[in-house]
Amino acid sequence: MREAAAQQQDLATWTSVEVVYDWKKAGLELDGLLEWRTKDRIRRTDCAVLYLAVARQVRPWLSLGTNYELSYNNLDEQGWIFYHCYRLRATFSTRLCRWLDVSLREKYEHTLARGGFREMLLRQRLRLACPSLRGGVEPYVSVETFNSLFVGDGFRLARTRYRGGAAFPLGEGWTGDVFYLYQDAPAKGTHVLGLAGTYRF
Repeated sequence: MREAAAQQQDLATWTSVEVVYDWKKAGLELDGLLEWRTKDRIRRTDCAVLYLAVARQVRPWLSLGTNYELSYNNLDEQGWIFYHCYRLRATFSTRLCRWLDVSLREKYEHTLARGGFREMLLRQRLRLACPSLRGGVEPYVSVETFNSLFVGDGFRLARTRYRGGAAFPLGEGWTGDVFYLYQDAPAKGTHVLGLAGTYRF
């Protein structure tokens, strides 16, 4: 019986800037994000991402939203390719006690690219956060699974992400987020160092 190939390991960075507008009159939240990701032990660009989203808080414990993502991806021998990704999401959240927020996000994701590439996934993320630390710092941990929705795949687990980090206020509507993420996929495990900035108005 042939043995499975050993899983490769990589080190990457994810850096993003996000702008969120609270459109109170319409009851909507509008979101735009730019992100840059590296790979090959931070030596090369993996992809650049543009993300646009809209969400509505339909209940105190339930948010519904949709988004479109355009990414320009470095596929090595295949060159640079645009991916178009469409998502629908529902997020259930509650505060269990003074020091613990819990959220569960369900996300349907459909990705298309040239050459007939298609990927359909169900993403499920559980997130735990501690919102009451001094100075507004909010440490958190999360785990997210990606399961294939194609017929014949048997709800196959495509990858899993484990993330831990802390959000913190920067003033004037800005918040920061530093995190470590490990993405576990059959062919490759990726250690990610992340830095994000978000402006809300």
